[in-house]
Amino acid sequence: MNAKSLAAALALSAIALSAHAQKPRIQWNSQYDFDAVETFAWQQTPETSLESRNPFMHSLIKNTIEAELATSGLTQVETNPDVYVNYHASTTTEVQLRSDSYGYGFGAYGMGTWGGYYGMSAGPVSTTTRVVEYEKGTLVVDIWDAAAKELVWRGEVTDTLPDNPQKAEKLVVKAIGKMAAQGRKLWAKEVERREDASNE
Repeated sequence: MNAKSLAAALALSAIALSAHAQKPRIQWNSQYDFDAVETFAWQQTPETSLESRNPFMHSLIKNTIEAELATSGLTQVETNPDVYVNYHASTTTEVQLRSDSYGYGFGAYGMGTWGGYYGMSAGPVSTTTRVVEYEKGTLVVDIWDAAAKELVWRGEVTDTLPDNPQKAEKLVVKAIGKMAAQGRKLWAKEVERREDASNE
């Protein structure tokens, strides 16, 4: 597994993707009071993060997650946090069969509606099938309640990894943003549901 592939690893969520990023998958404890969470700290996961294998991408992932948590009103602390946050990144090699056709295909001829002709003609076509390998990356972000030591939120996204490092970085930032936005949307709906229930 090369460093470039690891650097671009995703999860944001997991998910066979090529042209379009997959929607993040969110798992969470809907009974947990996220409004009571004010502080967070990082939980070190050196075995599954990119800290030692690619520190640049590691910093990008951490900074992007921190920015999203700050947007949600959380403050980073060194000790006694309300929740711990960590992430995990991994890659897999996928294989796809692709077929390319060369030569003549079907054509039209004959009298048509607008004064032309219609009909079909065919020419020889040569098809070549080849094996294409590509990297898929998965990024998982976990949030743990510090006191209960309980996993209360998990976001995951998987996508096909670009060969270009700059494109990979943009993909990571976008994936984390979508993950956070979906999480905030789910919590807003839950708060609304609770308010409606209390007014009944």
